[in-house]
Parts: sequence; C-alpha cells; structure tokens
Amino acid sequence: LLGSTNKGEVMEAMDFFVTAVRFRVDGAQEGIRRMSHLIWTPPTGNSSAGDGSAEEARGVRTKLLDSYMQLYLTPSEHFSAAENTSRITRNLISLTFGATLAELTSLEELIRTLMAEGKISTAVIDKLRSVYGYSKRRLPPAQRRGAIIILGMLAQARRSIVTDDIDLYLRIGLGSYGHEDLVVAKYTCMVLQCLGSSRTRRPGAALGLEEEEIKRLPMSNPIFDGLQRILEEPRRDPEWFPAAEQALNAIYALAEKPDALAVRIVRAQAQLVQDLLKTSKGDTAVEDTSMDVDDEEASQSSPAAKLVDPWDLSRLVFIIGHVAIKEIVLLESVEAELKRRKTEEEPKRKKRASPSAKNSLNRTKGGRKNAAQQDAMDVDGASASDEDDELNQIAGTTEDEIGDIISSIRERELLFGNRSVLALFGPLVVHVCRNLGKFNDRLLTVHATAALAKLMCVSSAFCEEHLPLLLALLQRAKSPTIRANVSIALGDITVCFNNLIGENVHYLYGPLHDSDTRVKKTTLMVLTHLILNGMVKVKGQLGEIAKCLEDKDQRVADMARLFFSELSTKDNAVYNNLPDIISSLSMGAAAVNEESFGRIMKFLFDFIKKDRQTDNVVEKLCQRFRNSTDPRQCRDIAYCMTLLPFKSERSMRRLMDGLPSYQDKLADDTVYKLFADIAAKSRSQSAQKQETKALLDEYESKLKEARAKATGEDEEVSEEKLNDPTIQASHDSDDEIDEDDD
Repeated sequence: LLGSTNKGEVMEAMDFFVTAVRFRVDGAQEGIRRMSHLIWTPPTGNSSAGDGSAEEARGVRTKLLDSYMQLYLTPSEHFSAAENTSRITRNLISLTFGATLAELTSLEELIRTLMAEGKISTAVIDKLRSVYGYSKRRLPPAQRRGAIIILGMLAQARRSIVTDDIDLYLRIGLGSYGHEDLVVAKYTCMVLQCLGSSRTRRPGAALGLEEEEIKRLPMSNPIFDGLQRILEEPRRDPEWFPAAEQALNAIYALAEKPDALAVRIVRAQAQLVQDLLKTSKGDTAVEDTSMDVDDEEASQSSPAAKLVDPWDLSRLVFIIGHVAIKEIVLLESVEAELKRRKTEEEPKRKKRASPSAKNSLNRTKGGRKNAAQQDAMDVDGASASDEDDELNQIAGTTEDEIGDIISSIRERELLFGNRSVLALFGPLVVHVCRNLGKFNDRLLTVHATAALAKLMCVSSAFCEEHLPLLLALLQRAKSPTIRANVSIALGDITVCFNNLIGENVHYLYGPLHDSDTRVKKTTLMVLTHLILNGMVKVKGQLGEIAKCLEDKDQRVADMARLFFSELSTKDNAVYNNLPDIISSLSMGAAAVNEESFGRIMKFLFDFIKKDRQTDNVVEKLCQRFRNSTDPRQCRDIAYCMTLLPFKSERSMRRLMDGLPSYQDKLADDTVYKLFADIAAKSRSQSAQKQETKALLDEYESKLKEARAKATGEDEEVSEEKLNDPTIQASHDSDDEIDEDDD
C-alpha cells in the first residue's frame, strides 16, 4: 500500500505502521524504513479539479514528516529536557542501524528537510557531537558511526554544523578514532565535503542566479594532512576503499590545488609497487591468453604478479581511477569559474585587452601547456607561479575558446601528457586488465577493471583504443562484479562519448541475459537511465528489455514493467517500437515461447490508447502477414490483433481491407479463431451504429469465405471445426479476452 497510486491509501498505510511501532509489532520497523522513500513523492494532481488529488499528493510528504516527528523527535512530558534530548539523539542514531544505501539516501533527504524546517534543536545537534566525540571509554562502533551519519545529513541543511567545530572532526574522524574505524573516517570525509558546497544562496538566487561562491582552502590547512593519512593508512581493511574514495572527494571539493596533493598520494602508493612498474615496462604488450579464467581460482601467475602484493597494487589502481574521474570534475569546475569571471569582468576585459592574452591562447592551441595544463596531474606536483595571471588571460577569450582549451587538456594532456602522472600509470592499469587470469586476486581484478573504465571516460582517444578490451571483459570475465561494473562503465562512456558506443550499442543489451541476477538488474538500470533521458536512440533493441518482463526474478520483471510504464509517457515511444519488439520476440533463435509472447504483448498493447494508433497498428500487422510463412509467427501476429480495442468503424474497415494479406493464413485453426474472436468482441460492444453492425456482418461473411477457400472445405464443415472445444488459441490460455474491454 505504500506504493499505491491512491494517496489516501498511502497515508492510511503510514498511520498503520506508526501505530504498529508504538505497540511494538514485529516487522513494523521495516515498514517505517520503507516509508522514508516517500520523501521523494512529487506533488501531482489538479487542485482545480475538485477531487482533492493534489492536496493528497502534497500531503504525503507532510504526513511522512509528521510520522517521523511523532515517533522519533517529539519530546515526552514524562522526561526532563536533558532526558528528552538524549532520547531523541538515540532515536536518530538508531535509524542508521542496518540501513541500506537507498534507505540512508532517503533518510538524508528526510532529515535535511526536518532540519531546514527547524524541527531539530541545537541541543540534539550538540548531543550528537558529544556522542561522536566521546572518548572516556570505548563506545560501540555503531553509535559513533550513527552520530556522524546523522550530523552529515543535518549539515546538508546547515553548514555551520561543520564550520562551528572543525577541530572535532579532525581529532575524531581524521584522527586515531578514524584510523581505528574507517567507516567513521568515511562519513567524516563526507561531512567535511559540506564545506565545499552550500544551500545558502546569494540574494538573486531566487531568480536563478548562481550559488554563493565558496573559497577553496590553502594546501597548508590541517584537513589535508588528515585526509592524506587516511589514504596512506597501511591497515588491510576492505573499508579502506570507500573511505579513500570519500577522502579524495573531500580533497577535490576543498583544496586550492587538489591535483598537486593527488600526485603526491599516487607517488607514495606507487613507491610500494615499484618493482611491478619496472617489470611491466617490458611486459605491457603481453596479450591476454586467459581472461576467461575465473579470477577467484589460482592460475599461472605472471612474473609481474609475483613481485608485488595484490593489496598494494589494488590500492594504487583504485586511486589512479578515482583521481582520473575527479580530474574531469575539476576541469569542469575550472571551466565554469573561467566563464563566470568572463561574465563578471566583461567591461573591464574589453578595456584592458592586450596582445599578451591572445598570445597565451595561441600558445595553448599550439600545444604548449598553460598553467591549467601544467597543473593538471603534473608528475612533479608543482604549479605555475603565475597561475592567476594565466587564468585571467584565458578568461579574456570567448566562452567557446575556453571550452576548447579545457577540452584539449582533458583529451590530450591528462592521459597523454609528458608530465602527467595518469599517463605514467595508465599502461599499468591496462596491463592488469589484459591479464586478469594471471593476476589471481579478486580484489585487484575488480578495482583494475573499474579503474580502466574511469580512465576511458577521460579521453575519447584512450577510450577508442581500449574499448575492445572493455567489451571483451564484459563477455568473458568470470566475476559477476566485473561484468556489472563494466555494464555501468559502458553507460558512463555512452554519456561521455556517445559516438563511440553507437556502432557497439548491442553490447549494452547483452548483459540482460546474464546468468547472474545482479548483472541483469544493473544493466537494466543503466539502460533505463540512458533511454529515458534520451542518451541512447532505440533501434530495434527494446525487445531485449521486453523479454525481462518474463524474467524468473520478480525484481527484474518489476523493473522492466516500470521501464515500459515510464517509456509510455514519452511521445509514442512504445507504439513506434512495437513492430521491432514483435519481431524480436517472435522470430529467430532468441524468440520466446508463445505463452510468454502472449503475456508480454498483452502488457505492451495496454499502452496503445489512441484510435489513430490502433488504426496504424492494424495496417502494419496486416502487411506483416504478407511476408510471414512460419505458422508460429502468423499465430503471434493474429494474437496481437486481438489485443487491439477496435472501438471505431475505421479500425474494423482497415482489418477487413487487409483481409487479402492474411486470407491464406486462415487455414490455421488458431489464426482463424483469433480473427473470429475479434469480430465477436467488436459486435458485443455496446452502442454500435447500424453501419458498424453491417460492416461486421460483411467482415464475418468474408472471413468465413476466406477460411473455406484456404482449407478447401465448405463453410459448414469449417464452422464445425471452429466450434470444436479442442481447438484453442495457444497464447496464454489462462488469459481470456475480456468481452467488455473497451
């Protein structure tokens, strides 16, 4: 009921779970967790219609917030103020226990909204800080973790929660406690990232102007020492990877020169695997002879693999991959900043325009590095001393030229520049991916393939060169995690370099038939995002998604249903692709069985609502009979005909006009029965005009004549066979045609 389209039912379900929790009914907490997703419910309906739907829709979020207030944030008159503060703090922390990523995401929006509305007191915030910073005796890890998670959610609405006590976060999350518990370190890094963004707007923000400008921190700030210590943490803990990811995110969000610090971090980690670097220099051309060997099984190790600890190498390739992605983000922010300066300083720039600015631009176009290029992952970690002057000169060019310069840095410098650290270590990542079977460590192979995918998002040249390798990994890697990651990567590459994926688009759909459910779900989510946002043009592949409607895993089938429901809101998207879907499901070695075909088509034809669409589909299906010789395909086409409403005289006339196209197919008992059912269904519909009834009489007469001619029997014998109960349509026998369906 929480997912009902009836908003009244949704709110009643929320009342039920609130009451159930108060009476401590088993399983009630699960309902409360799922309720949190309703925070994303958009207000819908038309308040002027008088049906109250808009008010109910807007009331869902309010009802949700009120429910959480009642259960977790309302003080009790039986306790003192201090006791109520402790109780509310415990309640908030407990919401994080065992929560999934999706639940935490929804909870964050819910808590942020409550904070923005002033529903969470300063006393509770102070108590959360107290729990997070508690050091008198050992605190259960879940308590400290929960406290920093909630503080991060609150900081989304009020940055002062971070700025008022920076030392606390440095001492706990980036100090000894964070090194003992990397989950605490990870969420502390996420909280610190709030320093680099703000929901506070300039006075003109309501008019759509830019956000308040955030100053980046100098590299001498102690925050970066703490973040670097996390990245260099030697302890072998799987939680290091998510903690390192957030530490790098914090560096790139806050640092004045994040790339300089990133270079130092990469070089420090590379020092641990120096022997491998020396070996791989002469071995990068080794071809993959055992990519399809399960990376979890022992295999013949290469000399390179024996010289390095897989853990250290995993850390290195992880850092390289994530730094590459953050460099893209950094360049985009630099471009936005340059364009902002150009807009603000346009009058002054026109007055002080000089040949030096133009010369700077020309040097950049000629291939010489400007300050931004030299600073982009410079292997020495050094920045140009005249950076501000150079950036100001670049800002003096047109916006298009600024974009070209940034694009050139991304395309030619980050992965191919002589002084780029990514260019130095990119071949190492490729080498590992070409030899997955030889590096017999699951962690290493997973992070190496992810790093390769991230590097491919930087440069189209690098992407084009290594796309065959990535596609081979998708098809041949034994690890489901690798295949799922590659599927996600192909989605990202499609966004970055759509032209490269165009001719290989069929690879995007291949994992829909993977043996692993996780891979199928991931692929379906990627395709849903790409197609619904117009990033991929569908060219006959929707049938592969339609097959997921019959997947044995209900979650995959539900995702496919949701996809087509959303697609149906686009202009005629389902209607336009019906012919290709029918062909994909009915023809060839990959065709589904007739029962599955019937269920899939019944679902899809429900989206054909308009009379004109019905008319056109009738005409196209009739034409399809001409080239159909396979009895199975003829039955499928005839069944699709029965799914159309035939509410208008024009539709029936088109069906009758198309009779020459399918009259020879009426020898098949099932095909004939399906067409006879169409006529019977149309006749049973109420309010038929006299002309329509006459048309139906004529159609039935011609249908019987064509049937007799096709079978070589007289009409009476043919009619006896039609009424034989043993003759049934083979499509979805449990699904009778609804005579009243209009």
